[in-house]
Amino acid sequence: MQSFEDTAAIWVWPWTIVQTQIAMFEILADVPSVLAARLPMISDAMNGARTTNTTELTRMVTERAEAHGRLHRSFSSAARKVQMAAVGNARDLGKITGGGILWPSDYMRMAERNLGALAELATFPRDTMVPIRNRVTSNVRRLKAK
Repeated sequence: MQSFEDTAAIWVWPWTIVQTQIAMFEILADVPSVLAARLPMISDAMNGARTTNTTELTRMVTERAEAHGRLHRSFSSAARKVQMAAVGNARDLGKITGGGILWPSDYMRMAERNLGALAELATFPRDTMVPIRNRVTSNVRRLKAK
């Protein structure tokens, strides 16, 4: 079943890129309002004001750490999948240089590995940008309510 999901991910790749671009534009549109709401809070905190919103400042730091962690995990997952496909292909193709023969099952295994790596690369941009967009959008709504 994983091959079907990988094929579907590759098939809808153009839509994935559109989703990524929409997320990027929404982030670019919403970030100024988030900054406008948070920069005065940061300034108050740096000046030692007693009215500092420590809850919001703490949330800002943890959100940033979570976003960077999620980005790193997505990048590591994609890199690991591509590396495993390359290592597996080298191992299988190494049989030929040693005088061996590749059977149809070997070719199928290579195709599935490569399909999985390509699907991971096709969905990587969306998987990193959409959660960040969701967080920025929720920040805009929450900060406007205050």
